[in-house]
Amino acid sequence: MKQIRRLENPAPRDAYAKARRGLLRHLSLSEEEFRALQDERPGLVVVDGDAVLAGWPASGAINLQYAFPGHEAFARQFPSMLQRLLSAIGSDEAPIGVCLRLTERSARAYVEPVLVANAFELVREWWQMTLGELPEGRQLIDEIADGFVLRPARVEGADAIAELDAVSFVIPSLTPGVAREQIERAAVLRVLEDTARGRAIGYLQLDTQATARGYVSELVVHPDYQRRGLGETMLRWGLAWFRAQGLREAALTVNTDNAPAIALYRKLGFVAGEIGLDYRRPIDEDEVRQVLEKRLGAHIRVRRR
Repeated sequence: MKQIRRLENPAPRDAYAKARRGLLRHLSLSEEEFRALQDERPGLVVVDGDAVLAGWPASGAINLQYAFPGHEAFARQFPSMLQRLLSAIGSDEAPIGVCLRLTERSARAYVEPVLVANAFELVREWWQMTLGELPEGRQLIDEIADGFVLRPARVEGADAIAELDAVSFVIPSLTPGVAREQIERAAVLRVLEDTARGRAIGYLQLDTQATARGYVSELVVHPDYQRRGLGETMLRWGLAWFRAQGLREAALTVNTDNAPAIALYRKLGFVAGEIGLDYRRPIDEDEVRQVLEKRLGAHIRVRRR
């Protein structure tokens, strides 16, 4: 009687192949981008058995790409792999910090305690929304409303964009330096100006994705100017720009607790899909210590009640 041999998939031959096989993973880099990172910054790609952790420098942050065989492997291997990766990051390379995106919400109960113990804080819970068909094109003019002009951003206006970010979000993510990088890198970055006051009161950042899809990276209106329809007008301008580029659909992410924005996007035909979580950890060791001490203090206060 012949013995039956058990056939198994061959082990991955390299880090990218391993990353593609991870059960708990977030891998937004293309194979070309991943291999370029390996070649140019090998210290930012850490491999431990079947686990992979890579850091992609972009927009003042190190965005983690990761793949682990499962929850237990993440809890066991992530802390030491993170420390190896951090040793390869320059002290001034990531003013925004190290960012990790979790798209498997069911894994939150296993992943978040590990992140918290390593000085990560939850900064955002988001919904991805998509528009399957772009509306008929409209004229792309700078004066989008009476007294308001959507002008191309200039590098010298980076400080104003960073200030808008600071007053519009609970946890800002832009420094003037990162804003300058965004101006130079983005497909479109336009500033909304109140012409009567000569004041920047919003901005719109658009990018394109490989799947012929436009992505609304940022849509910001100063709190003093909200509920005037300016956000909707800016978004309609952005959708018209996507259509003019020959794109077929659009996408964006929105905080799950931002009911007015969600209502606007649904009004324009966007449909909610994937829900995810964003975490961030500072690079500076003093800031790391403050995060951990704040967490410890909160834990002690809870226990005393």
